[in-house]
Amino acid sequence: MAKIIMESWRYGLQKVSLTKLQYEKLGLSLLESKTNTDMLLEDQIIILEIEDENVAREFLEEADRYGVNCRIIE
Repeated sequence: MAKIIMESWRYGLQKVSLTKLQYEKLGLSLLESKTNTDMLLEDQIIILEIEDENVAREFLEEADRYGVNCRIIE
């Protein structure tokens, strides 16, 4: 199991893409995905536990491209 820590965001954050990424790649509900994105925008740290480490790495790379400052703990 891996943990993704979404710590902060950069200017130009692609909010809709980040919400969609959580929904599609991690299987979170649309409500939970949007709530996570909104909380990140309010400068709250989001911790996601992901069973598959490969999925976690893919999520990390895509989230970084969308403007999220994040890291992985394996």
